[in-house]
This record gives sequence, C-alpha cells and structure tokens, in this order.
Amino acid sequence: MEGHDLKQDLLFCRGCGRHYRGGRRQCPHDGSRLELVQPFVGQAGDVVDGRYTLQVCLGIGGMGTVWRAYDAESHREVALKVLNARYASHAGSARRFLGEARMMRRVKHPSVVQMHRFGPTRDGLLLIDMEYVAGETVRDRVVRAGGGLGVEEGMRVLDGVLAALVTCHSSSVVHCDIKPENVMLREDGQCKLVDFGIAQAPGAVEQGDDVVVLGTPAFMSPEQVRGVHVDGRTDLYLLGCLAYELWTGEPPFTALDPIVLCQAQMLEEPPGLAARLPGVALPAGLETWLKSLLAKDPNLRPRSARAARDDLRLIRRGERKVLRPPSRDRLARTGDASFVAKRHPPSALMLATPALPVAFVPSTDRAPARRPTPGAVGTLRCLVEARQVFNGGTVYGPKAIEEILGHVAGGFLQDMKDAGAHVAGPDGALIEILLDTDGDERGAISHLLDCLAELNARLERIPEPELEVRAAVRSAPPGVPLRALPQPSHDLLGLLSIGPGSHVRVDEHVARWAGRRPIVRLGAVREAGGAELTTLYATSLLAS
Repeated sequence: MEGHDLKQDLLFCRGCGRHYRGGRRQCPHDGSRLELVQPFVGQAGDVVDGRYTLQVCLGIGGMGTVWRAYDAESHREVALKVLNARYASHAGSARRFLGEARMMRRVKHPSVVQMHRFGPTRDGLLLIDMEYVAGETVRDRVVRAGGGLGVEEGMRVLDGVLAALVTCHSSSVVHCDIKPENVMLREDGQCKLVDFGIAQAPGAVEQGDDVVVLGTPAFMSPEQVRGVHVDGRTDLYLLGCLAYELWTGEPPFTALDPIVLCQAQMLEEPPGLAARLPGVALPAGLETWLKSLLAKDPNLRPRSARAARDDLRLIRRGERKVLRPPSRDRLARTGDASFVAKRHPPSALMLATPALPVAFVPSTDRAPARRPTPGAVGTLRCLVEARQVFNGGTVYGPKAIEEILGHVAGGFLQDMKDAGAHVAGPDGALIEILLDTDGDERGAISHLLDCLAELNARLERIPEPELEVRAAVRSAPPGVPLRALPQPSHDLLGLLSIGPGSHVRVDEHVARWAGRRPIVRLGAVREAGGAELTTLYATSLLAS
C-alpha cells in the first residue's frame, strides 16, 4: 500500500499538544480546531521543534528517518528519528512509532542505544531523540573486511549483543529485528543495539497493516514467518543469523525472492561453519553453539540469552588457550609484559591506576620463575543480601524473603551454576557465590555484575515487599582451584555496611575490571590479623 492510499486519520491539537484518531473536528479538552499532521521532508540545516538542527541523514527505514542532529537545549549531538512523511497523518503508523519509543524506554544497558525523549513537536510531528553512536554498523564492518570477521572479533561482538538481549528480555522486550544493520560498533569496540521499530512483548506476533514490514526475510525466525508466538528465543535465532554473517560474510540463506527466503527459514538447514570457512580453525564447541541458535524449534535453542552468553564465554576461554599465544607460562619464560596489555586493554579505571609491574625471581633450577602479578584475580567471592525497604507496611522475616529470593533468583542462580560457579543459598536473605575467572578477569567480573544487576531489576518489579539488593564482591589470587577453596562462609558482611549509596561494594582488584561502570572510592578496611588495608570501591546495580 502506497502512502497516498493510507487513511488520513491522525489529527493534532496545537492548544493541548495531543493527537486524536478519527473524524472529529474539535479537541474535546480545549475546543481548539484539530488539524492533520503535515508531512515532513527534512534536509540538512532545518531546525525541528525549535531545538534540533539537522546535520546528516543517517538512514531511512520502513517507518522512520534517522538524522544526526544538534540539540541546542542539551548541547549535544543526538540521533533524531522522525516519522516518514507518507505516514505523518496515519494513526496506525503513529501508534507503532510511539510503541518503539516505549519499548526503548524500558531497556537500560550500555550495549543498547539510549533514548532521551519522545513525543510530538509543536506542529504534531512525531520524533524520538536518541543517543548518537559514532561508528559503523556490523554490515559496514563486514563489507569493509571483505567478507567476514575473525573468529575472536566476531565472538566479542556477539558477547556485547547478548549482554543487550539479557537486559531486553528481563524487561519483557523481544527485539524481533536483530540484523547487521541494527548493531552499531563504536570506535572503542563497544557494540550498541539499535532500532526497536518492531520490538514487542513476548506473545503472538503483533500484526500490522500493509505499510509495516515486520522483519527482514534473511533475518527472520520460523515463528515470525508463521506469525505465531515469539519470545526471547526468537532473538536468539536472529542472533544466530547475525553470527553466521559475522563469520562468513553472508546470512545463512540468500535468495532474491523473499518468499524463498521465508521458506528456507522454516524448512532448510544452513551449511555448517566449517563448510563455509574451509581452512579456518574453529574453537571447540562453536559450531554446535551456532547450530543450537539456528534450531527451527525454539525449544531446542538455549533457554535464555544469559545461558547462550555463558556458553559463548566458555568457548571463548578455550579459544584464548588455543589461538592466543603466548600463554602465561611463556610470559614467565620470556618476561614479555606486553602480553598483559594485549589480553586486557586498559579500562577507564586502569588509565588512572598505572599497571603493576611483573616481577621475577630466579628459581633453584636457574629458570626464571614469575611471582603472581599483584592484583590478578583468580576467583570471585560474592555475597548477595536482599534487604526490605521499610515504608510503614508489613515487616517480612528472613524466611519469607528466602522464599521470594528462591523464586525470583532461581534462574539467575542456575545460570551461575551452569557457568561453573559454586552457589550457597538462599539462606534467609543471603546468597553466596564462588566463581573461577579462568584467567578472564574482565569477562567474569562484568558477567557477575550483569547478573547482579538483572537480579536487582527483577526484585524492583515486586510491589510487596519492596526489596533492594546489596552485594559485596571480593577477589582471591589465581593459582588456587575453585574446588580447593573453603566452602562459602558469610565473611563479606562487613563490606555490605561500608559506604553509603551504592548497591555493590568491590575491592580494588575487582574494580580494575568493572568496565565502564562508574566507580567511587569508599575507604579501606584492615584484613583479619592486622594485615594491610584493602581499598574498597562501590558501583550501582541500577540499570545504566
């Protein structure tokens, strides 16, 4: 259906700034005359709503056009999405456009593009003001690479997308449009999931009218093609299609006819990675992991984005051992300290904290032996406490909170166990976790903090009792196997009570790898036995 065939049924009141659908002529609130929203065809230099100066058109989608614009009120560059001119007066298109904004508003994560504001302009034009991401899309990166990225680079991108999907799904948002054009890559390597135009809550596929494209055939799940129930596993299928193109340069199925593509999504199996990448050493388990994402039956896919991310992290750890020489033993033999920098690029926190030197001492067999690098993290010990926020209502005892935690945190705790963690609890309002980093401090710490943030978000949605999560994370040096550590004991309670405000306390070694989370210094505590002071930091579990 072309734009001129659309029903012109979206009216706007300049007096109260509201939209109305139908054939009425006067605003029911202030009696002002209603008028049709006028189509907007912008060009560079135009000023929208008295504050946004359009600079460059970034792309034109099925329903909206995205501009890079300068916001004179907030003094920043933004990505401004406006409803396309042919849909300006179509109420159904406006409803879906605003639905996209509401979905974006529910998701807060560093790997998801953030929305600043949305709504009508003074002239009734609908817009969404979003974070501007400087960089390129995954599609652009793949084309620039000449067809497919390296295995490790692709896994790093997928890890970021999965982190975004974990938050989306915990907020009851199914993106439904994961594809290379909708994943932005910043210059610093961080990915951003964009375009929630067809996102919806889990359930039956939302049916649009003839002007709405509900997906891209090369990146549609079988259940989307059939128009049946969609949920988080739908996004995992789309992620499999994205992964396939990341590594091979093409999606799993290619055809000029969209009907042929849709049939392939429902009935055909794509060639395996090894067949598409002859001569490339694939890490153990990667092909099986990708095949599980592309399963036609949603029940055969990973049960959640969290589980898929955990599996990918385990594969990446094995990948580092195989494809990332020199190993730590070789580092000890050669003294090549540059390996440390290559393994973990410095975070913002590390830029302010100079890396500690690697020291060596001669051993009895005259071969150089390395002392453990100060600050290295081998194991994480985490204590989680759910506390009731008292507001004059019913006081819930430890057993009641334990039952709530067992119900709400069940999936979270199972995911941690699947990742190899030892979990104790819930015991009253407390849970304790032991997690081996397996040499991947940054990944393990970021993953643990993401899990705690998800648990906090789930508890915040419980109306009664009102609970908050406080957590403490301590590090143990490498070299001690997880099974050799003592059973978890509540030895982190002191950390929970130090410093105001934030939800989680960490020591300086954990803070090194906390990523881009804002870190504040709380103070220091003296270890048992009068040992040296340990500096403590804090960061928030609230969505950021």
